[in-house]
Amino acid sequence: MSTLAVSSFSLHRILGPLHLERQTADGGFEEFELPLPREHSLEEFAVLVRDRLGVTAVELCQIQFDSSSQPRAEALASALKASGVRVLTVPIDIGDLAGGSDSARERDMARIERWFAVAHRLGARYVRVNTGSPVSGGTAEDRSGLIASLRALAVTAERDGMRLLVENHGGPDSHPDFLLGLRAEVGPEHLGILLDLGNFEPVATIGHARLTGKSFDEAGVDREPVYEHIARLAPVADLVHAKAYDPASDGSPLLDLDRALGIVAASGYEGSISVEWEGIEGDPWTRTAETVAAVRAAFPNLA
Repeated sequence: MSTLAVSSFSLHRILGPLHLERQTADGGFEEFELPLPREHSLEEFAVLVRDRLGVTAVELCQIQFDSSSQPRAEALASALKASGVRVLTVPIDIGDLAGGSDSARERDMARIERWFAVAHRLGARYVRVNTGSPVSGGTAEDRSGLIASLRALAVTAERDGMRLLVENHGGPDSHPDFLLGLRAEVGPEHLGILLDLGNFEPVATIGHARLTGKSFDEAGVDREPVYEHIARLAPVADLVHAKAYDPASDGSPLLDLDRALGIVAASGYEGSISVEWEGIEGDPWTRTAETVAAVRAAFPNLA
């Protein structure tokens, strides 16, 4: 059944620190924390989504968990069951499946699979991983490690009743050709596409700059390619992120969400949609509620 969900990232300003990682010179990763206030736990977030927004499904981002331990997953799963809220998807933002050595990819796959276990315990329908940056050159040989990694991760996800997704999530993987090529090479029966309406260039770079407090000159920026890319991926998408931003500096929509949702609806898309408010102005609950209303208007049959 197609479902409307709300991503925990919509409330990232009040759900506590973000647990991120960056690549080191030796090809490994080091963790770092972006400190943010915690007004609510993930358990409380789920209940508030139900009570304030009338939505009973959530997307829980791995970077907002404080632990991947089994006791933490068990406690969260029990709380979600008691509240009547279910997990639609868990986006996982660790590792680099495209670059580095075979041993580095194997290490990253093992770390990702530990989060698969968390997602499975929470009853998630989807798990999303990052592709990393494609190896320089972009030939079939260059991508063999990435393809092999995705195939192996798909087997693990399928074993636990989940579907593996990749997303237009910045960089080369934000171009439809790249994602469609991966889907074809891994096999559409094993790998799906998460279409994020707001993660195509130039909108993605502008949105990221705002989140990190950097300036970006929006004057004359052509945003039409965003809608062209949405039209290409919508017919084959497994899941959609309805992402919303603050307006552009001239007051126009940075992303015209109504237009984007209209393109998705016109494609015949009948899957689930997860709301992701990514602005920095105003009350995040109010902004998320406005985004939920926009999705409901475009897709009135979502559960």
